[in-house]
This record gives sequence, C-alpha cells and structure tokens, in this order.
Amino acid sequence: MKKPPYEPIFFTILLVLALLPIWSVTFFVTGDGPCHLYNSKILLDWYRGDALDFYKPFYFLNPNLDPNWLSNLIQVPLLMIFPAPVAEKVFFSLYILLFAGGFRFLCRQINPEAVFLSALGVLFAWSHIVMMGFLNNSLSLALWFWVLGYWWKWRRSTNYLSILALALWFFALYLAHPIGLFFTGLNIVALALGQFFYESKQHTILEAWKNLLQQGSKTLVVALPGLILFAHFILKRDWLSEASPATSNVWGNLLRMTALINLSRQEAPLVMPISIFCLLLFGYALWLRWKERRWLEADGLLIFVVLAFGVIMNPPSSLSGGLEVPLRMVMIPFLALLLCMATVSFPQWVKQFSMGFAVLIMAALLWVRLPIHRTASDYAEEVYSLRYQIPERSRILVLNYDWDGHTPEGNKIADKIWLFTHVDCYLGAQSSLIISDNYEANFWYFPTVAHWETNMYTQTDKDGINFDHRPPRADILSFKRRTQGQEIDYVLLLSPRPEYAQHPYTLEIMEQLNQAYTKVSTTELGRAILYKKR
Repeated sequence: MKKPPYEPIFFTILLVLALLPIWSVTFFVTGDGPCHLYNSKILLDWYRGDALDFYKPFYFLNPNLDPNWLSNLIQVPLLMIFPAPVAEKVFFSLYILLFAGGFRFLCRQINPEAVFLSALGVLFAWSHIVMMGFLNNSLSLALWFWVLGYWWKWRRSTNYLSILALALWFFALYLAHPIGLFFTGLNIVALALGQFFYESKQHTILEAWKNLLQQGSKTLVVALPGLILFAHFILKRDWLSEASPATSNVWGNLLRMTALINLSRQEAPLVMPISIFCLLLFGYALWLRWKERRWLEADGLLIFVVLAFGVIMNPPSSLSGGLEVPLRMVMIPFLALLLCMATVSFPQWVKQFSMGFAVLIMAALLWVRLPIHRTASDYAEEVYSLRYQIPERSRILVLNYDWDGHTPEGNKIADKIWLFTHVDCYLGAQSSLIISDNYEANFWYFPTVAHWETNMYTQTDKDGINFDHRPPRADILSFKRRTQGQEIDYVLLLSPRPEYAQHPYTLEIMEQLNQAYTKVSTTELGRAILYKKR
C-alpha cells in the first residue's frame, strides 16, 4: 500500500495551525516561560561580560552540566539575533517543528505507510506542560522521537559518523530533562526485546542473543556520556516526595485527556474525543494485527505500551526536582499507542479519516485558545511597557496579586492554568535587571543559581511568608540590612485585587511604600503599578 494521497498537505496544514498561536500575538505567554527567557538573558550578559559586577552579588553560574539546560542553550543565541519577544516565539516554533517533525520521522522509520499518524501526533505538541512553561520537559519528549528514530534507522550501522550523530542526540536528550531520557531508554529496551523475539523465530535463539548483545553494547557505549552525567546528577541531588495519585484519577485523566486541556475548561469536550479516537483506532489496529498472526521486528512497541501504562500507574515521586510528575507523563501512553499503531497497515479510508479528524480537532481547539492567547499577550504587553521606566541594572521586587490574570473588565483570562506567575520576567529578558521571582535560580541544576544571602525569596520574607504568597507579603525596608547593602530600587505591583485591598499584608506593604517609595508609573489599564525608591 502507498502512503495516503494528500498526506503531506494535511501535515502541512496541521503545522501551520500549530504555529498560528505563536505568530498571531506579540507575546506567547506561558507560566514559567518568561523566567526561562530572563535567565537566558542573564547568561547572555555573562557570556558577553556585561554587568557582571551587577549580577555577581545575586547569582553564580552552575559549574556542572546538568539536565534542564537545553532551553537556555537554545534561547541564548536567539537573544543575540532577535528582540526578546521574537526570540521566544522562534524558540516555540523550533519546539513545534522538533516535536511534529520528530514524530513523523519516527513513524516513517517504523513503517513508511504510517506517516499519516503524525497528523494525530501533532495534536500532542501543545500540551498542558508546555503552557505551564516546563520547557525542558517538553523538549525532551520531542527529542525522544528523534533519538529513537535515529537509533532504529542506524541500529545495525557501523558507520562512525552515524554513531557520533546518535551520541550527540543522546547528549542533547540528557541536557533537556530526565523524563525524555527515561522513556527513550525504556522504548529502546522494548524494541530490542521485540527484535530479539523476531530474530529468534527467523533464525536461532543463539543468533538472536548475539545480535542483541552487539546492538545493546553499541547503544550503551553511544549513550554512555549522557548516562554517566545523569548518574552523577542523580547521586548528588535531594529527592523530593509527592503523593502518588489514586489509580482511578490516572485512568480518569487519561480518558479525559487532561494533558491537552491547556488554557480553558472549554477545551475539555474537544480533547476527550482524541483519547476515544486513539483507543478505538488502537483496538482496530490490534484486530488487524491479530488477523495477520505474525510478529514483526518493530513489535517491541507493543511491549513499550505495556511498560508505559505500568509507569503511569506507578510514577516516581519526582523528576529532576520537579513535582507534578503524573501530569508530566499523562500523555505518554497515548504517544506509545500511536507509535505501536505505526506497525499496522491500515485501510486507506482510515488514514484519510484520521488526518481529517486531526485537522478538525486542531481547528476547534484554536477557536477556543486563540482569543485567550491574544488577551494574555495584551496583559504581557502592558507589563512590558514599563521597561522604559526602569533603567538598566535595577533591582525589582514584584508583588503579583493575580497569577490567574484578569481582563480590565474583571474576567479571568485563563481558567485552567496560572498563566501569569512570571509575566514580569519579560522586563528582564531585554534589560539587565535583578527580578525577585526568578524561581529558576532557586534550583541548583539550572545554569543560573541564586546566592542565598541576597535572594529576595528569603530576604524579604516575614514570619516565613514572602511575596510568593497570595496575597504577597514582603519586608521591603529591611532588605538592605539583611543583605548587607543591597537595595530594592523598584517595587512593581501586578493586578492588585480588590478583595486584597484591606488585607493586613497589603496594608503592611502600602505603609512601607508610602514611607520609602514614590509611585512613578501606572499602566493605562491599571494592571501594573511601579514604585521607585526615594
């Protein structure tokens, strides 16, 4: 059977639709995304030797090459070329191309007839973890497809260039996030077992064992640099614990496809058909394969499906310091199902229907998501407009009263996610600034690490409560004494909420601002208010 007619056209349409949210707005806002971009600007300044004396009391560079570095390594050169908002959009465009292109590449290596499944794969590129700003986690899933596809294509090759290229893919995967490294390894093990069963039927068990050992040892050598670094990373870190979800919740999240409900609860009835369609298609695929009654070389992907569901039901307590582990992994079983279905020769009508279904769902999701992206961008632009009021080398304490984000009319912008936890970090993505809510620098495995002595999280707290609380609390006036001379030059209030106006923490903050600061700017819609130290 040949590939379905017009398949490249369907795939191109889906790519355009996937890229549309990025380029239809000025700022493509995600939860942690602005903070990653801000730290990339710090790294760029460090690389150029700019403002080092300004940064050094607050930050130092991580001397180890740890996971969670890849997003910064990509964004730093982009910031050399583009203004910050454009650089971020180019980054997200590269991610979409990497994810969609990698899934298509892997499907083609498994079975050229299966490229139509990449249309369904594109639906998973925009996930909840992307919108939360878990950028390295997301990159690692995109790299999973490329590493696995390249390994499958060149698994018997002895060409040194192909082996070197595979080693570089593995190293990039290590730099991204452990979740992609883990599932890539699990997938390779499953495919190797499937190939062993296949070869034991085609030849002898002894020959199958010999080939398995040869390929396994070569793969181990190729992946060894990344594995050694990962082992070092695991041994030196503290493991955080997180309560395991109830099994019923996991199955419910899988069926409801919560991993793809990104911004609004209105997306729920649009994403649930994706899970139902994938499950029905997989059932049909199993029936087609059952009729064949034969084991294929790539049928280790069926083993991977079982392993993926096993892991999702018993997730680890933490990955690379991050919690929300079940949420990070909830779409993995569906990706496993799609890859497993790539071994099947589907009828032409199934291929056409699947691609049409993917385009229809993507268009429907855009109808819900695009207005939210535009409203979020407007809010980010409003905050970003204050950059002209803040000189270079300023230190800013941000008091964010509204992680949800509201329109000037008081309507919630996104009701499914905290989209504006770090929207203020866009100010530091273009200028050399110290911004208080640089959460990334609080974790030792990111490239930029905060000094405890000047960390605003710890040095503006009062009775164990700081500006990360809702409503925020901050001991502003004692910061200079607590940090032995560092000043807070500006205080930025984001979306002060009426319900917090008479809260003791708010009154406490306003008293300090009236005592030592002057209001210098309020944005046109009043969602950002800037105070300067007198």
